[in-house]
Amino acid sequence: MTSEKLLIFTVLFTLFFNTLYSQEYKIKVKIKNLPEKDTLYLAHRFADKLYADDTTLVDKNGIGVFSGTKKLDGGIYVVIIPALRKQYFEFLIDKSMQFNIETDTSNFIENIKVTGSDENKTFFDWQREMAHLEKQMRAASDKIKEYTANKKQDSIKIWQDKGLAIDNERKAYWEKIKKDNPASLLAKILNVLTPVEIPDPEYPENLEKRDSLTRLFQYLYNKDHYWDNIDFSDDRLLRTPFIETKMKEFFKNVVLTHPDSLTKEAIKVCELSRKNKYFFQYTVIYITNYFETSQIMGMDRVFVNLADKYYLSGECWWADSTLLSKMGERVNKIKPNMLGEIAPDLKMEDANEKWQQLKFVKADFTILVFWEPSCGHCKKEIPKLYELYKSIRDKGIEVFAVYTQNDTTEWKKFINEHAILDWLNVYDKYHITNFRNLYDIYSTPVIYILDKNKKIIAKRIGVDQIEKFLEFERNKNKK
Repeated sequence: MTSEKLLIFTVLFTLFFNTLYSQEYKIKVKIKNLPEKDTLYLAHRFADKLYADDTTLVDKNGIGVFSGTKKLDGGIYVVIIPALRKQYFEFLIDKSMQFNIETDTSNFIENIKVTGSDENKTFFDWQREMAHLEKQMRAASDKIKEYTANKKQDSIKIWQDKGLAIDNERKAYWEKIKKDNPASLLAKILNVLTPVEIPDPEYPENLEKRDSLTRLFQYLYNKDHYWDNIDFSDDRLLRTPFIETKMKEFFKNVVLTHPDSLTKEAIKVCELSRKNKYFFQYTVIYITNYFETSQIMGMDRVFVNLADKYYLSGECWWADSTLLSKMGERVNKIKPNMLGEIAPDLKMEDANEKWQQLKFVKADFTILVFWEPSCGHCKKEIPKLYELYKSIRDKGIEVFAVYTQNDTTEWKKFINEHAILDWLNVYDKYHITNFRNLYDIYSTPVIYILDKNKKIIAKRIGVDQIEKFLEFERNKNKK
């Protein structure tokens, strides 16, 4: 070989390897029966959303190639086919980033083949096996329903045992995957999906209140071990839908709906997630937002507790000064009016220009309502509230109704036309009470309920809920 040819060969060889190793990912997808130049999208999951990573056009053989020099983060990825009404199939990015996937449009998973990625071979086998077992389980469930309707106990028992055998087969299959490659993404996913197995408590059969104690044991064990199988050091799990599902289930259905209990458990999860900075970031953001936007009364206390502990203490490295400022403002607006706090006092003039003061209202329960007659919802709710008031005022109920604007003409016209004259109609004539910040009034109507000591016991409650709530409170106080 001449020196000139050797030089050319060396250059070509170098270019080949530079090209080879500069491609961090190269995923060749072949889908039979797709028209030429159809588009394929590559996206990854993050919680319950999809984020685009790449696009490609298929050639006449239905082949499209996703490639790039940037390494893809581990997680569940999706190939979306817009031409097929945005149908898609999923695969894993784990260790392998250069592999081939082949399937056809009749049944993506059943017909899928993969080369160059052992983890995806296992992943697709798992999907096929789960579909097979699910079909068997549905058949068993249908049989149980059929024999239950016909009251055939022996047949019911047979199919219940079959259902149990199917589930045991599933468990064994999962355990084998986890045992064979415990560090794989699929194994970590299966750990997330594996529910807590609660042992039977060792209580004597004749123990008093055994059933109640057993339920308490089951609740505590499930709550305390709920996160045992989650590897918080592995942020690949964030690029799946399963962590968010797990968190939503925990705070909605596992923990008692009480601010103190929820705060304790929320902090526990946030602390567990410190093993990975991105896991910690996601966990704090998700849980804080979950409670800030909760429609359940009293959950804003959990939000305030988390904001104080993590955001406003400087532990959230991702939060800039603008976000922290807004977070601080929101916390300051919520703190004075949380459940259990004494309602901030309001001293205002009434429609007859006489001073009225909230703390001097004598009542077992005070309904504090903020409203304005130009608000469409107020026009419906305030008359309804007045009708309710007339039916319950002899039960120690008073109303302190705050008009939130300053033009008294429309206000006085409304209360006179609807004859709403025998509760306290007041307004902040001199802008001295700061009621909007103290009671977090950014829309109307807003209703609070105070006990006889002016402690806030309900907030942002609907008119239709008031009577039952007051009945509950009275019965609770009698105990």
